[in-house]
Amino acid sequence: MTSTLCRLIDIAPPPQTLSAAAEWAPVEAALHRELPPDYKELVDSYGSGAFCGLLVATDVRKRYDIVEFNDGRSDFAAEIWEEEEDEKPHEFSADNGYELIAWAKTIDSDTLNWLAHADQKPEAWRTLLVSQDLAEAWEHHDAPAATVLLGLLTGEITSDIVTPDLSTVTFQPYTT
Repeated sequence: MTSTLCRLIDIAPPPQTLSAAAEWAPVEAALHRELPPDYKELVDSYGSGAFCGLLVATDVRKRYDIVEFNDGRSDFAAEIWEEEEDEKPHEFSADNGYELIAWAKTIDSDTLNWLAHADQKPEAWRTLLVSQDLAEAWEHHDAPAATVLLGLLTGEITSDIVTPDLSTVTFQPYTT
């Protein structure tokens, strides 16, 4: 278990029992890539649910399922950013081969994403926070998913896009 996950468990304990175990092989096959180990460890420890309004994208409820939610998402983002030349992450310039994969979402429909590239190992993917309106705002974070999540929940990372309610840091599991 990583030190990041240990810290997260200390501030927001996972449920005693998980509603459904994650089956990673079909998820990774559908996304055509392996997912970062810290994210899989996070979901394996907590299951599907929300941290202070940040919805972890692997869920038994289809509207937050990571595969379904990401179907066509990167192409849509690239189209929006093509029109907004000055307002896009540089990774999407001249089709540099990056894909945007959302791994969590807020109640306001802002997303926490990986900037995934086929030439990079998943643990090297950067995190991109993106506002509901893709062209409106985005923020880079050079850290893995669990580290960014922990930073947002402890206040060590501040964001103008993702602002969880830190009055009580908890994890609320989804039920089937």
